[in-house]
Amino acid sequence: MGLIGYFSAEIGLESDLPTYSGGLGVLAGDHVKSAADAEIDLVAVTLLYRKGYCLQKLDQLGNQIDQSVSYEPSDFLENTNQSFSMQIHNESVHVDIWKKEIIGSTGHRVPVYFIDTNHSSNSQAMKDLTGHLYGGDDRNRVCQEILLGVGGVRTFELMEHEITGMHLNEGHCTFALLEKAKSWGREEVRKRTLFTTHTPVPAGHDRFEW
Repeated sequence: MGLIGYFSAEIGLESDLPTYSGGLGVLAGDHVKSAADAEIDLVAVTLLYRKGYCLQKLDQLGNQIDQSVSYEPSDFLENTNQSFSMQIHNESVHVDIWKKEIIGSTGHRVPVYFIDTNHSSNSQAMKDLTGHLYGGDDRNRVCQEILLGVGGVRTFELMEHEITGMHLNEGHCTFALLEKAKSWGREEVRKRTLFTTHTPVPAGHDRFEW
């Protein structure tokens, strides 16, 4: 079957690691853990959200307050000390790579890579790409999706994983198709890619005005 590259905007691996918000992230985490248990050759990639999604609390008047999450990535993840640069909206972006290995019941390992742009050389706008999950305006969201798709493919290449197929979760990962078409070609991308729609209603999908 070869090595599958698994892309998701959120992956829930631990309740204290706030890189997911709901069903998609929980399911993605289950996919990764199931692949490890079933000894499926798979590598996964997502973004390292430094501020998570949000914590919802109530004030004294009963109003909902959203608070950012604060945590230290090194408490959960391994810093690979590997990085690369890519262009997003004509701006050079420094990308660091973190990793967490999921070990299955038989000892089979599935690496999950986390892309991080919180680097001193990046502009604040580029740092914010790995700030909040599903945060910011349309421009920020598109940039996040470029980072996940294009950056995800380049992460696998840098870490020397030669994927032979891709599994994309929702439209957030679409740019992976364009990046991989450079080496595979459009027809091979079509043959080797699976796409899963998790939320089959209009509100669950990004729509942009341009």
